[in-house]
Amino acid sequence: MTDFARRYGDCLHQQSRSGPPLSSLPGMVEVEDMMTKSRLQFEALSKIRDVVVAQQVAQDQQAAEQRQQQKAFSEAAPPPPATLDTDEARGGFAAGDAKKRRGRAAPPGRCHSCNRAETPEWRRGPDGARTLCNACGLHYAKLTRKQNSANKNPAASSSNLRPKEAI
Repeated sequence: MTDFARRYGDCLHQQSRSGPPLSSLPGMVEVEDMMTKSRLQFEALSKIRDVVVAQQVAQDQQAAEQRQQQKAFSEAAPPPPATLDTDEARGGFAAGDAKKRRGRAAPPGRCHSCNRAETPEWRRGPDGARTLCNACGLHYAKLTRKQNSANKNPAASSSNLRPKEAI
């Protein structure tokens, strides 16, 4: 194929200089050879297309199965508990044992403290990133700041720089 292109290009280049050559078209053998190569390329591309289509169908089926599993999981999830005004009744941050709260995972997309599903922003909590709604995350951050400032003593908050020892 490249031989033909090179030869035909040379012929066109000669035409522009000296006029049309007598044999500007390829021979019958060259045309048949190019057609055979074109058929082989077409067959190879058809095989590649079949593989790509099969992969897309498999991915679509896998995605549909995952959606069905997620739907079944969300339908099987227990309803959220009734909310009360106290932190202990909600299982909030001031409530009893934190290990029990960490042991059970809230359904995906729900606050680990108040079990809300919608919030303007998800925040970091004791269970990791994006586990608390905006309000609970701010409350938790405030409590941890208070605990950290109460645990630090004045000596620890001073500079860590020490003068060099004389040798």
